[in-house]
This record gives sequence, C-alpha cells and structure tokens, in this order.
Amino acid sequence: MSVGRTSLHGRTAAPTAQGSTRRRLLGVGTAGVVAGVSASGGVLAACGMATGPGGPSGESQRASKAPVTIDILTRTGVAAPTGHSQWYAQVARNSFTPQTGITVNLIDGDPDVTTKLNVLAAAGTPPDGSWYATTSDGAGGREQTQRGVFKPMDELIKKDSKFDLKGYIKALIDIMSVGGKVYGLPLMAHYGTNVWYYNKAKWNGAGVYPPADGNWTIDEFVAGGQKVTNKAQDFWAYRPEVSIDQYGAFWVRQFGGEVLDEAGKKCLLDTPECRAGLEWVNNLQTKFQLIDDFYRSPNIDTMFETQGTLASRSQTPGLVAEYKKPDQTRVKFDLGIAIFPKGPKGHGTQATGQGMGITKPDHQAEVWEWIKTLTNRENGVAQVFGGAGSPGGRVDCWTDPKLAAFDPIYGNMDKVYPQGAGSIRWPANNHRVDLVKAIDENLARFFKGQVSVNEATTKAVQDANAVLSL
Repeated sequence: MSVGRTSLHGRTAAPTAQGSTRRRLLGVGTAGVVAGVSASGGVLAACGMATGPGGPSGESQRASKAPVTIDILTRTGVAAPTGHSQWYAQVARNSFTPQTGITVNLIDGDPDVTTKLNVLAAAGTPPDGSWYATTSDGAGGREQTQRGVFKPMDELIKKDSKFDLKGYIKALIDIMSVGGKVYGLPLMAHYGTNVWYYNKAKWNGAGVYPPADGNWTIDEFVAGGQKVTNKAQDFWAYRPEVSIDQYGAFWVRQFGGEVLDEAGKKCLLDTPECRAGLEWVNNLQTKFQLIDDFYRSPNIDTMFETQGTLASRSQTPGLVAEYKKPDQTRVKFDLGIAIFPKGPKGHGTQATGQGMGITKPDHQAEVWEWIKTLTNRENGVAQVFGGAGSPGGRVDCWTDPKLAAFDPIYGNMDKVYPQGAGSIRWPANNHRVDLVKAIDENLARFFKGQVSVNEATTKAVQDANAVLSL
C-alpha cells in the first residue's frame, strides 16, 4: 500500500466559497448507500455476515426511535465493482435495514481521505464518522486526532458490555490511540509486506520448492532465484519494492534494524543492522541479479501478472483474495503463496491497517454500531471473500476456519508470528508523509548506484531528523 499524496501537517485546507451548501462541499455525485435497499447478499450470507450476529447490536432499541442518517467518509471506490468501500456499501445495505433505524450514507474520500476530511472539518461540516488513515490515504489519522477531528471512543467502549477491545491486533489499536485514548478501530490488517507470491511452474521447474511457512533463509532464496532467472530471455526471479514506508521497515527488521527509535524522534537508518538490510536489498540487482533494475518499466504488477517476465513478488496479504477470486483474470498461472524467507534476525513484520472512527458529536451511538459491525470477527472474515481483500483487524479473523480453508497463508502467519504483528514506529510529530519522502529520495540515489549505502543513509538520517524536529 502506498502512502497517500497529501499531508497537511496541521494546516487545514481553505474553506469553500461562502454560501456553499453541505451537499456541494461533499461533491455532486458522491455515492450514498441507503439502508434497506435490496442487494444480492449472497457473499454476506455465505461468509456468516448476515443481519443477525453481524448486524448492529442496538437494532431492537433503534427500532423504536426516530430514524437517523449517518454520513461516513471512506476510501474512494464506493461504486467500484470491488474494494474496501464497495464492501462497506454491501454491509450498509444488508445489515442496516429499516428496522435498525440507521441509514448509512457513504462518501468517497476524493482525492484521498485525509485531504477530504481536512476540507470538511475546516468548513465546519465533518461527517459523522470517517476512515482512519494510517499508512495510506494521506496517512493523516493521528494528526487529525491531535487537532480534535476524531473523537475518543473510550466511553462507548466502556459502556458496551459485549465489546472487548482485547480481541483486536494490539499494534493497530496502539497506532489509533493518542494520549491513552482510543480514536479508531481497525477495519483490516496486515502483518506486513511479508507475503511472497510466486509462479510455481517457474520455481518448481528450476528445482526450487519454497516452503509455505517461509522456513528457509534469504541465502537459500537467492540461490534458488538465480536458478530461475534467465537474463537472455529478460526473465527475472524477483523484484522488490524499495520504499522505506512498509517495505523498508520489513527489510531492515529482517536484519535486526529499526527505521525510528521507539519515541519516534530519531531516525536510525545509519546503524549497521539497517545498512546490512538495505545492502542486501540492493544486492538483489547488483550482485545476485534476480532483477536487473528496481526502477525499470513496466511496473511490478505488469511484469508479474500480465507479461509473465517476473517469477515472484512480495506484498501484503491483501493480494491473496484478489489473486484467488474464482473469476479473477490477473493471474493465469499456478500461483504459490508463502511467507517471505527469514533474514539473519528472523521474519520481519510490521503491522499495517486502516481504521474507522467518530468525527462528530452527533449520533455517536449510531456510528459506534456501524464501526462495531465493520470491525467484528464475522465481517473481518467475510470481507476477504467479498472483495475487500485483507482480513479484519482482529486476531480471531486470522485463525478463522473459513480463511484456513481458503488459503494456508493466514494460519501460517499466526504460526510464524505467535507474538502477533510487529509494532508500527510512528514519527512523534506525525509528519509521516514528509518523513517517507525525505528517506526515499536518499535511498533512491543508493539503489540507482549514485552513492554508497553509507552516504545514502547518513544523508537520509540528517533529512529525516530535520523532518522529525519540525
């Protein structure tokens, strides 16, 4: 997942012209989902996400009250054929029926959620609830929390006797908490960019049979990849993503390094461990030659899925559902899915995931029902089959028998990472987008052969610490 395009660092966007109505501000043609509209519901029912246990727990109480419409800002794609927000549209239709007294109006976060929410908040017209952006969609959730855009949910959590916060992945609750209070619950989760997707025919044909649980070393991986690569035919074993954001944290943790200190106030990329991890990644093109150029065209998706000139890639678990859909056309070969092989310090992991929170004092009880529904176990499993891709942000989603039957990768994640998904080290001043940009610009010079790893990381630390001191 890539970081969104815009970070306003505490500066809100200018209000719209005087006299603009709320409908104009939200944008003509934003997708609304009215509860009670009939939908197919087939996937929902098949995966246990019906209006009963997966629906709002306050349904009987709401039925006797006046109907309420809640505006929910979400990732773009409400009207798309697949994706997170189209799945939320299905949940709204199927779980928030007229009997609940709650109508859900979904608003596309265009151009990204962070920018849209900043504009709405600055104009004094925030939605009732919103996608909580962490490592994507502008990455503005924590910054907006500190400015009072998101509202704490602790009292709602405390009063809800059937709700247990401990069921959620701790690293994601931590990143959606500020000042000891909870402002968001995770909608979906990853254990990192540690899922390896490969063309079985190409690797097995070279005599390499990768273990699904990642129980082999990166040295063995490189040796196998060199057997797979055929430079004369422009066919390559593996091409990594090289941004420091999600991928970089994974690479350096494989070698025992960290991008930031725990306080989020200092960059640590100039440590021997980080340099060793980055040097290994660079060697994939310069020494091991599993790929000729990190920055070549076309992109990784096209090389792996369309051209068939790339034998493997790594990503989050989100691609598992996309690549294994019965009607998918992206992958036309026998696909292997495994945990990435272990580095000198084991299997790296950094939790990632986006959430949803409350952004307006009105109708908090109704928004709470909506958030609970989207983040419960049933929905967290069903969304994998319904087009949203990644499992939910609860530990018991990953151990659910339905997902185990779908693909072993989910159970293997729990096996390889019994301690759970790794923590997310966040800049203390929340300037994540600028931090990633400052680091990536310097590392790109290294990966393009313009400077040494020592020069690149020294300058990256200088520039990163300048951002962290803002």
